[in-house]
Amino acid sequence: MTTTTLERLPRDQLLAVAHEYMLVAMLANQATLPQTLVGGGNLDDLNEVAIDLWMGASTAYTHRVRRLMGIEGDDVPAIMKALQLDVGFVHQYMDVHYQVNDPLHGEFWLEHCGALMNVEPLGEERVVGMCHTIEDPTFDATAFATNARARIRPIHRPPRTPADRHPHCHWTIIIDPENEPVGPARLTQQIGELPLASLSIEPRAEGDGYQRSFDPKFRLADCSDGTLAALTREFAVQTHLLMCAADVTLAERFGTERARELMADAWLATAWVVSERMRDVLEDLDVPTVLALHPALPPGFTRTVEVQGDQVRCTLVPESPALLDREQPGWIGALARGEAVSGIEGIVLPVDSHAQVDEVRVADGNVAINMRTGARGEAVETPKVVDFMRIGMLSRWKFVL
Repeated sequence: MTTTTLERLPRDQLLAVAHEYMLVAMLANQATLPQTLVGGGNLDDLNEVAIDLWMGASTAYTHRVRRLMGIEGDDVPAIMKALQLDVGFVHQYMDVHYQVNDPLHGEFWLEHCGALMNVEPLGEERVVGMCHTIEDPTFDATAFATNARARIRPIHRPPRTPADRHPHCHWTIIIDPENEPVGPARLTQQIGELPLASLSIEPRAEGDGYQRSFDPKFRLADCSDGTLAALTREFAVQTHLLMCAADVTLAERFGTERARELMADAWLATAWVVSERMRDVLEDLDVPTVLALHPALPPGFTRTVEVQGDQVRCTLVPESPALLDREQPGWIGALARGEAVSGIEGIVLPVDSHAQVDEVRVADGNVAINMRTGARGEAVETPKVVDFMRIGMLSRWKFVL
C-alpha cells in the first residue's frame, strides 16, 4: 500500500509539485477551449466559453483561498494577495509585478505573460480575444470576490506595438465607493453551490497565513511545508471548479452528452501532459505514486493505492457523499458516473505505456480504479488530443526553483 502524500514529499519536491499544480489550470484551459471548435462552435463561442469558465469559478475559489490564508479586508492589497494565489496568475509563467499606491489604488504589470507567448503566434485575432474580450469581464469577476466596487482597467495591453513591447501589459486596480457594485457572474452561484466549492479548508501551519502586510514579491517558497501542501490542494480545487464551469457552459451550447465527450478529451489531454511534467520533477515516478499525487483526480477524496504483483487498485473515499453525485458537471461528475477510464489512462500511460485500466467502479460510497501494469503487448501511442496540447510553449514551460 502506498502512503505517498504531499506532506511526505521532500521540501524541494513539494515546492516543484506545488508549481505544477498551479499550472494545471492553464493546461486544462488549453485542452478545453478548443473543444468549443470541435463541438461545432466558432471563435466567438470559444471566447464566451472562456469567460464563463473563469467568471463562473473564480469567485468561489477566491473566497476559499482567502479563508485558507486568513486574507482579510476589501482593499487593493487584499485583492492583490488573492491574485498572487490564483491559478490564472501562475508564478513565473506569469511574471506579475504589483504596486500599491494607496488602499484604493494600485497597479500591476506583467514583465512576462506566458499566455500571451502561447497565443501570439496564432495571430492578432486570438490575442485580442484573450487580452480584451476575455480579460475585461474576468478580471472584474475575480476582484468581485473581494470588493464589488473594484475595477481592473488597462493602461496598455496587447497586441504589442512595437512587437517587443515590455511590460507585456499594465493594469490599474481602482476601488471607487461611487461605482455600482459588479454583480455576480452568470454561473457564479451555480458553481459556488457545488459540493467541490464546499470542501473543508485544510488548516495551514499555525501563524503561517497571509494576514501580514501585502508583499509584492510573495512566492510559494515563502510558505511552510504544511501551508504549501494546503495551498497545493487548493490549486487543484481551483482547476476542478474551472472544469465544472466549462462543462456547464459547453452543455448549454452542445447538449449534455456532447459536452461530456468533449470534457473527457480535455481530461485525457490535460492528465497526460501533467503526468509527463510530474515525471520530470519526481524521481522514479511509478503508477502507484502518480495515482496518489496527480491533480487531475478530483480533490476531496482520500486516496489509497494497493499493489499486488501487476494489479493496482486505487480507492477514493469522498469527504462527503455529495461528491459522488452523478449529476455534477466537470471531471468529478464523470468520476462519479464511472466514466473516467480515459481520464485515468491519461494519468498512468505516460508513466507506464503498457498499463491497462480495466475499470472505474463506483460502489458502497467509494470509487475503485482497477488496472494492471505492463499488461499491453505494445506501448500505447500518444493520443492526437495530446499532440494538439503540445502546440505552443505551455506544455514545455519550465519553472526555475
